[in-house]
Amino acid sequence: MSNLWAVAWLHLLAYLCIMGYMEMSGTRCKRHGGDHRGSAASRRARKLWLLRVFGNGETCECVHGCGTILTFATLEQDRIVPGGPYRRENLQPSCRPCNEQRSNDPNWTLAAA
Repeated sequence: MSNLWAVAWLHLLAYLCIMGYMEMSGTRCKRHGGDHRGSAASRRARKLWLLRVFGNGETCECVHGCGTILTFATLEQDRIVPGGPYRRENLQPSCRPCNEQRSNDPNWTLAAA
């Protein structure tokens, strides 16, 4: 049974690479932007920083004006300059729907959606 799961996992990774969600690096499939996002510890630290600066340390509101209250689990680190660095001065808290709708448009607003 474990071989079946291994084969299924490899098929899933190949599919994600083919569909453009991940990219191949040698014989491994990497997530887009993986090197730029930093370690898991630095990503956690940035999320905690966003919660402190934009909220009360535990929750904050989505900056796009939708009214969604974000927690550590639901907060997404939206880059102000799309494709720019994951530095604190280039990050804002966003909910998933707003972050996905905004995509790479720095001028996107909720009213324009």
